[in-house]
Amino acid sequence: MYPTVADVLATPAVRAGRPRVRAGGDALDRPVRWVHVSEISNVAGTLEGGELLLSTGIVATDPGVDLAAYVAALRDAGASGLVVELGGHLPALPEPMVRTARRLGFPLVELRRTVRFVEITEAVHARILNVQHERLRFTQTVNEVFTTLTVEGARVEEILAKASALGDHPVVLEDLSHHAIAFSGTTQAEELLRDWEARSRLAAAGAETAVAGPERWLCTPVGPRRGRWGRLVVPLAVTDADRVAAVLERAADTLAITRMLHGEGRDVSLDAHGGLLRDLLAGQLTDERAMSARLRALGLRPGRAYAVLVLTVGSPGSPSAALDQAALDAAAATARAQGRAALTGVTAPGRVAVVFPCPSEADEPAAVRSFLSAMAAQPRLPSGTSAAAAAPAGKLTGLSAALEEATHIADVVAADPDRVGEREVYRSRDLGARGLLWSLRADPRLHRFAELQLQPLLSHRSPRHGDEQDQLLDLLRTYLAANGNIAVLARTLHLSRPAVYARLKRLSDVLGRDIADAETRLTLHLAVLAYDQAARTP
Repeated sequence: MYPTVADVLATPAVRAGRPRVRAGGDALDRPVRWVHVSEISNVAGTLEGGELLLSTGIVATDPGVDLAAYVAALRDAGASGLVVELGGHLPALPEPMVRTARRLGFPLVELRRTVRFVEITEAVHARILNVQHERLRFTQTVNEVFTTLTVEGARVEEILAKASALGDHPVVLEDLSHHAIAFSGTTQAEELLRDWEARSRLAAAGAETAVAGPERWLCTPVGPRRGRWGRLVVPLAVTDADRVAAVLERAADTLAITRMLHGEGRDVSLDAHGGLLRDLLAGQLTDERAMSARLRALGLRPGRAYAVLVLTVGSPGSPSAALDQAALDAAAATARAQGRAALTGVTAPGRVAVVFPCPSEADEPAAVRSFLSAMAAQPRLPSGTSAAAAAPAGKLTGLSAALEEATHIADVVAADPDRVGEREVYRSRDLGARGLLWSLRADPRLHRFAELQLQPLLSHRSPRHGDEQDQLLDLLRTYLAANGNIAVLARTLHLSRPAVYARLKRLSDVLGRDIADAETRLTLHLAVLAYDQAARTP
């Protein structure tokens, strides 16, 4: 940042001249881009703006110079101020010069002792050159950061986080409808996004980076010149507009390129929705007013209750970004077709979350069924996609726990591929013992329990029956699935009843337990479920 007139006056070289501000005391914060020594009356035509002029007063003593016009010309040319050295030839500044400078608010300073101007210019120019060098390094850093983000195909929230950190100000991305689809910064959401749409419409800006509106917002358009689709905003007055503008413009370029690489038809607001949903899932949003402000800034209206769904996309262990995007697009299209103000986003590989308001908690089951039926007709929805629903949330702050519940349900169902497709939507009550075992999957006591109960089968090997272990485990699984019904088991195995009884006797002998006992069957069933779950879970 360039030094101000006040900074120059505070340097030892200037203080040695006992400076006295005669006019423009309220404008000493003007930046000084250069210090220029001049003794000619028409110097204004040679200025580019931001210069602080030093003079020994030759112009002020010239009877042929209109001093009022001289000061006005300096102000109009963009000069930062005028410093005049007094002496025997000029014991005091002429009154027309002082009066005009005061009327225009133009900084006019007199030096009451003789100084060496070269010392002033050397000191100030060294500082200015350091500022310019630092600005070049900063520009290089900005370019490197956003080039990396472009190559990596960073998400919207990552780009905005970097822009906010580099510019040291909050940054908001809005669409053409003045909806704040993403933001980053340390400012609280309810303060930053308060009445966003109304305030944003007052900050109308053109096709270039500019300061606009009564709050002096710095705005940069996003998207190609003939296809603008949003803008980046720093929603407050900034002191170093050039520095922050450089960050915003590079961030805008990165957003535009990233969107083009992923297809022009991609709705960038879905990335923002995903960021909000991931924040909820991580428990980072706990304030009702902050959540309400973020939803309203997105153009969504809070409801009395919320349906929370998590879709499982693709096969476990082989995530596909293309399938996730297809499921996300299908969910968003369904919400638009039904007129639902929904949050839809990818919360993790293979997981797409959907949140939308309902008139009441009692209306949630019907709303979920209607949504899923309509989504099933979407041509882009990947086959095999399953849905998990949490209990409806009554408050915005309850969405975090609801998303965690729905994600848990989705994970349990995905861990048992044989169950996928059994229901239109899975809820906690549908999980039964499998849900409990999944919650305990990291507990070593569960693994010890399964190993202890199945140990006779897992360790039963012989040279003559090398695969008997697997055969007996499969027999136990089938027996448990048939709930101990011999007739059902015989039909499943395509065996006669005597043959089935013979195999079950062998199984009981190896286990050393009566598998017809109800409690024994329950114990073995839990052990098999836990064993199979561990085998499928990385």
